[in-house]
Amino acid sequence: MTNIFQTAPFDLPASTNLSFCGCSFDWRQICAESFHRYGVQVPAQRANWSRKRQAEYIAGRYCAIQALTDTAGPNSRPELQIPIADNRRPQWPLGTLGSISHSRDRAIAIAARDTDFSGLGIDCETLLSDTAAAEIAPWVVQRNDLSCKIEASLSYGLWVTLIFSAKESLFKALAPTHKKYIDFGQLSNMFFVSQITAKTLILNTEPHLDRGSRSNSQFELFYRVVHHQIYTMALLPHS
Repeated sequence: MTNIFQTAPFDLPASTNLSFCGCSFDWRQICAESFHRYGVQVPAQRANWSRKRQAEYIAGRYCAIQALTDTAGPNSRPELQIPIADNRRPQWPLGTLGSISHSRDRAIAIAARDTDFSGLGIDCETLLSDTAAAEIAPWVVQRNDLSCKIEASLSYGLWVTLIFSAKESLFKALAPTHKKYIDFGQLSNMFFVSQITAKTLILNTEPHLDRGSRSNSQFELFYRVVHHQIYTMALLPHS
């Protein structure tokens, strides 16, 4: 792992109790010994994974363990791990929650105590070209997304990538509250982006789903563009 950093790439209030870790990795440098070298428990599923998938897992879990250790404090158990749960999501230790993402040669993770947040979601995406964005837009952009109030300078590719990444972050943050499995496609149809500023964006529940609902209908997410990477993050407070 290289370029390890533990400062969140977002402008957050100083009082935010959140731990962050990110790194760069080269999947060609990963081998069987890398699990032990970076303190990551070998999952049973590894036998069916490609070398690139193993590298993504190691990098993501390495970042998650660093963030989790920072959250748990100096008296945390040294064997902290985040295995794969039966629902294929990361299984965070009791009393904590977090989120992991990776894109190409980057991995990032956030962690916090579950007394501070009800859900966390983070996502990292490589900026799409306008042509590539046009190809996936029909599956990502909903009708109400087109009426989004934009208060920042965005190319079409950046706009589509940002919408996709934001919905992915919110999907991760809300996942623990869903009693049954819901895939990204379903969630993408449930929310639309109503506003984008230079640092944040607002996602709203689609009007036809919001009638009579007592749950949150609006979510503010943070985002940051770093070179050709887009980072988005959802922090859900307790109601």
